[in-house]
Amino acid sequence: MMTSDEIKQMLDALPLPVFAKAADHSWIYGNQAFTDLIGLDDFIGRDDTSLFDEEQIDIFWREDNRVFGGQPSTSFEEIGEGTFALTRKFPITLEDGKPGLIGLIIEAVASPDDLRKTRSDYKTAQEQNNLLISQLQGEADGHAKHYEKRLRDLERERETAQSLAQTDPLTKVGNRLGFQADLQTLSKRYDEVSGSFTLAYIDFDNFKHINDTFGHRMGDRLLCQVAERLISIDTIFSVSRLGGDEFAVLLECAEQSTQQVEEQLQNMAEFAFRPITEFKREVKASGSLGFTRYPFDTKNLSELKHYADLALMKAKNAGKGRVRKFETSDHSDDLRMRQLEAGLRTAIKQHDISAVYQPICDADEKKIQGVEVLARWTHPELGSIAPDEFIFIAGRLGLLVHMDQIVLRRACNELAEFLENGSIEYFSVNASPSDVASLGYAKNFLSTLGEFKIDPSAVLIEIIETAVMEKSQTARDNLAELSAAGIKIALDDFGSGYANYRTLLDLPVNVLKVDRSLINTINDKPHLIDFLVSILHMAQALGASTVCEGIETEEEKILARTLGFDALQGFLISRPISVNDLREAIQPQAATQASIGRRRA
Repeated sequence: MMTSDEIKQMLDALPLPVFAKAADHSWIYGNQAFTDLIGLDDFIGRDDTSLFDEEQIDIFWREDNRVFGGQPSTSFEEIGEGTFALTRKFPITLEDGKPGLIGLIIEAVASPDDLRKTRSDYKTAQEQNNLLISQLQGEADGHAKHYEKRLRDLERERETAQSLAQTDPLTKVGNRLGFQADLQTLSKRYDEVSGSFTLAYIDFDNFKHINDTFGHRMGDRLLCQVAERLISIDTIFSVSRLGGDEFAVLLECAEQSTQQVEEQLQNMAEFAFRPITEFKREVKASGSLGFTRYPFDTKNLSELKHYADLALMKAKNAGKGRVRKFETSDHSDDLRMRQLEAGLRTAIKQHDISAVYQPICDADEKKIQGVEVLARWTHPELGSIAPDEFIFIAGRLGLLVHMDQIVLRRACNELAEFLENGSIEYFSVNASPSDVASLGYAKNFLSTLGEFKIDPSAVLIEIIETAVMEKSQTARDNLAELSAAGIKIALDDFGSGYANYRTLLDLPVNVLKVDRSLINTINDKPHLIDFLVSILHMAQALGASTVCEGIETEEEKILARTLGFDALQGFLISRPISVNDLREAIQPQAATQASIGRRRA
């Protein structure tokens, strides 16, 4: 965690402009080069509203918010008329524990050629207009009609230049500047009369996958097709492409209820994302949509755009092809998410992730064979965070590999004594798809085991079936290297996905952990018994052992044992426990085993 003094000491000597911001976008630091650039001495505690207009502020803050969320950013930002700055921003955690950012202005340059030419033409046209108007006012002669025609021509040229500056060159709909102009037009209209309009953000689902699979040419065609379909809808006021695969739609809906608007947007999205056939191939796409209403949600245009963005994130998190309206709770959810992201970054950096252990018993419950290692995290302010939530956040932030490494090291340290004295035969750890597909994963994993003197044959790695079937050759190479070293591979949640059984035969699988949903719903779906029997037969053919997960009742335990599962796991057997509780659970087992040994002797 860095203090303001540490930031200043580190950055004051740099010749490039450097600044730092708090999460409320206020400046908390700027070196002399930054002060000279913005021409403002008393900027500490102030924000961009002191220097820039609303359009620029919206662009700055949108980028800042991504950085506060933990994503470094490189952007080309306008900092003055005709002047752009190439800025690199990095997330930091301030001494009060809140997120902040450091910005480094790498270079301040003139605007790109096309934008510079447009603005130059526009400025020239304005100057010529002013000159001709002055001449017309001073000359009452027979050339008046000529000047009037020339003035109209220049006005058309100005309008053309302005239109070009506000149009996306690929899709021919509005760009970010055009969207801002349309948004201001609608807000002014509905400030004067009673009514409302809707702002919706639309984003393709898995657009990168489309580009990777079909090529960028097809990706561009999809963008153009969706744009054409959207602008063909009569009720839409304007369509703009904000960049990448994201569009903004403004919809006039003065007389409609929110439910009616939502239904209309759902129909609009279904129409826009119908499959297209290009180059003799059909491509299916879907899009997520988040919307907010003016003036019901807010009359502040910056907030309106932020609310639409939050609703879009909510829609994307809910799955593909979803439409979601902004709710007041979304704002608090967003603040909580940022707090969790910052806290998790700190926790992983400081190795503040703990481990608990869920026992896995043989089918007769006579012995704890092994334990599954599970990650746990307690936020200093929000308390214990559900594993599904913080694991999802870690994956989104690209920190899952680091977190899994911390949990592995903790398990090696805490379980070494149990393996050494034979209290347990093995421990299992979960490997995410990003783990398995990362270069060097197998070597790093084996290196960690060697550091703690853990025999690889006493370790089981659990992977999910649906992920590994889709992964690259790197994933297969890692699994092969781990298996060759003696590590056992388990397919976790088996039976819940769509396994490619040909691929399954090619994998070094030692254990099938059958998904809990199969045993938990067997009373409602008796035919699942036949399915479980087929899985057990397949495991036997593969030479793999089986674990029945999710055992919660005596009936489920008896059924799993009767069907022939090798081992059981679930809350009925034991909930996840600390290493000290594991030691207490194993002691009676060890005493029983010793007593049996003496009687046999």
